[in-house]
Amino acid sequence: MANTSNFRQAMREAQGQSLVGPNVIANALPFVGGGLVLTAVGTFGGLGVLTSNPGIFMTTFWIALIAELVLFFVARGIAEKGNNNVALPLLATYSLLSGYTLSGLVFVALSTQGVGIGGVGFAALGCGVTFIAARQIGSNLSEEDGMALTKTVSLGIMA
Repeated sequence: MANTSNFRQAMREAQGQSLVGPNVIANALPFVGGGLVLTAVGTFGGLGVLTSNPGIFMTTFWIALIAELVLFFVARGIAEKGNNNVALPLLATYSLLSGYTLSGLVFVALSTQGVGIGGVGFAALGCGVTFIAARQIGSNLSEEDGMALTKTVSLGIMA
């Protein structure tokens, strides 16, 4: 890396953040778990709309998708400025909306022969097991160079 790069300075500054540095796995996973719970609540709500009033689902789906995209960029900008007290509720709302937009896919899976509730449950179980494994694997990696966070995030994406 060139001497003119500010990468090393950025890493030193990031070490002072609560999410990066020692105990990164223990600090990050409660937020990931909370986001997953909120996504499940959003999915449950979307499934409720699909079963009780399917005519309005696509309209509300597009509204939720647009709001989700806006929230993502707004929350990201606020979080980059370090204002976590404002960013966290926005990210919670983002998780709810992403669950709502996923509910259409879950509805199709539930009504597909051979998948149904067992397939959706198996996917949820696989996601949970992956995050349990991510905690163990991530806590055994070096947290000083960001390897723990990188591996944990990659395991979460696979889930």
